[in-house]
Amino acid sequence: MEDMQNKSETTVIMPVFNEAGAVADVLRELTASSRDIGFQVIVVDDGSTDGSAAVVDGFKDQVQVIHHTSNHGYGAALKTGILATRAQNVVFFDSDGQHKTENMAELIGLLAEHEFVFGERPKGGGSPLIRQPGKWVLGKVCNFLALRKIPDINCGFRGGRRRIYMRMLDLLPDGFSFSTTSLLFALRSRYSTVFMPVRADARQGKSSVRIFYDGFKTLLLALRLMMLFDPMRAFGYPAMGLILVGVIYQIFIFSTAGLHIEGGAILSLLAGVILFHFGLLGDQVASLRKEMSSQTSLFWEEHEFLERRQSQLENQQ
Repeated sequence: MEDMQNKSETTVIMPVFNEAGAVADVLRELTASSRDIGFQVIVVDDGSTDGSAAVVDGFKDQVQVIHHTSNHGYGAALKTGILATRAQNVVFFDSDGQHKTENMAELIGLLAEHEFVFGERPKGGGSPLIRQPGKWVLGKVCNFLALRKIPDINCGFRGGRRRIYMRMLDLLPDGFSFSTTSLLFALRSRYSTVFMPVRADARQGKSSVRIFYDGFKTLLLALRLMMLFDPMRAFGYPAMGLILVGVIYQIFIFSTAGLHIEGGAILSLLAGVILFHFGLLGDQVASLRKEMSSQTSLFWEEHEFLERRQSQLENQQ
C-alpha cells in the first residue's frame, strides 16, 4: 500500500474522530470513487473512542490507515496524512457524511490548473445554525485580511499541492482552524486558487460544538489570524486614527486656549505611536515565523530526496 501511495499523483486524506455511525458509508463511497478515478486514500484515526478505529481497520486492504494513540486534533490528523504521502496533490475529505464524492473528479481536474481548490458549500450548507454567528464574525475578519470576499472559509472538502502545505506546516494549528489558516496562507501568498461549488449534506451524528467555549475560540482565532497575516493593518488603522484624533484635538486647543498642551491630546498621540510600533513588532514576528516554517520545509524536501534516492539505489540492486 505504501509503495502505491508514493506513486500516486493525488492522495485523499480523511481524518476520523468518533464518527462510527458515518465512517463506514463514507469509506465505501470513497473507495469506490478511488477505483474509478485513480487516487489513493489515507485514513487517520485521531484517537477515536466510539469504535471508529475498528471500522476503519476493516478497510485496510483498500486504504492506508494510521492511528493516533490519543486525540490530537483535526489539523494534527491532516498533518499526519500530509507527512505520510509523497503524492503531488492532497485532497481533504471529512468523515461525517457531509461531503459526497460526486464532486471529486472535478476537484482533482481543477488541481491540474490551480495550486489550490477550495470547496464552496451552499449558503448555510452543512453548518448548524448555532455556528452561524461565529462564522459570520470570522468571515468578516478573513475578508478583511484577504482583501476580497471569501465564499467559504472552512469547507472541509478541498485540495492543494503537498509541497506548499509542507511550507506552511509549522504555521498551521492542530485544531479545526487548520482549514481557515491554510486558506488565508494560500490567498495571501498569491498562489493560484479557485473556489468550486460542492454538495454539502447535514452531518451524521452529534455536533461537538460548545456555544461559549467555541465562540471564545472563534474570536481568539480571528485575533491570531490578524497577527499572523497582517498585523500592520490590524494595528495601523487604529494607530493612525488615534494619532489623527490627538493632532486635531491639540489644534483645536491651540485655536481656542492659546499655547496650551492638552493632556488628552498627548495621551491619544502616544497611544497611537505605541500601537503603531506594536504593529511593526507583530509584522516582524509574523515574517520570522513564516521564514522559519519555510526553512523547515527545506529540511523535509532534503529528507524526502534522500529517501527517494535510497529507494532508487535499492531497486537498482
